[in-house]
Amino acid sequence: MSVKMIRIDDRLIHGQIVAAWVKSLSINRIWIVDDGVAGDTFITNVMKMVAPPDAELIITGTDGIASRIKEFDTADKNTLILVKFPKVAKLIFDAGVGLKELNVGGMGANADRKKLFKNISASESELADLRAMKEMGLKVYFQVTPNEKQTLFEG
Repeated sequence: MSVKMIRIDDRLIHGQIVAAWVKSLSINRIWIVDDGVAGDTFITNVMKMVAPPDAELIITGTDGIASRIKEFDTADKNTLILVKFPKVAKLIFDAGVGLKELNVGGMGANADRKKLFKNISASESELADLRAMKEMGLKVYFQVTPNEKQTLFEG
């Protein structure tokens, strides 16, 4: 299986991703699944500029999940899947990805979200999605950087 991590991180590609996760997981492909980013040429170009130069970057909307998941699951490239929201992660698991764990690494605070863990916040609907994935038998955990201990989502 070449999907090494599915991570919720509302910043998508940033320093922790480039400097820590890509190295620790030997990632050579990053797949961003986000309708907003996929539809925004400016943000797509920014993501391309900040992506590690030795990693292939693919950006699709949620409509691209079913057509790519099986290919990425069996390909010889180590893939990191980045999403902003739990509902998108759930779509990926519903599509049949082989990996059975979800890293929750970054969901910033806003008026609709309550603190969940350290600097990670979630709305009621996001909590419901995280709970649903846990009930699917997935390991849902918090871990901001690779050198931090994993903390399981208890829901």
